[in-house]
Amino acid sequence: MDRIEKQMRMVPDDFDIISDTSAHNGDWYAIQSYNATFPSTGNTVNGADKNLSPLNGELPYGDITYGHFTKITLSGGKVKAYKG
Repeated sequence: MDRIEKQMRMVPDDFDIISDTSAHNGDWYAIQSYNATFPSTGNTVNGADKNLSPLNGELPYGDITYGHFTKITLSGGKVKAYKG
């Protein structure tokens, strides 16, 4: 298997667009941020509650953050949440 084939096997099968302030439960392995801002509570990564608000204003447009996300809540902007 060449390098391109290996990379393509790692491409996610599907994704969700989250662009509201409701809590979303699911099974995602990465989020791509589009001016996203996060509340101090309401996000679960790798089984633990995570305060993602310190990232507000820090993530460049289109940044990808990896982890096993099972709950995503935004206070603004949007994310593309990649399913495994």
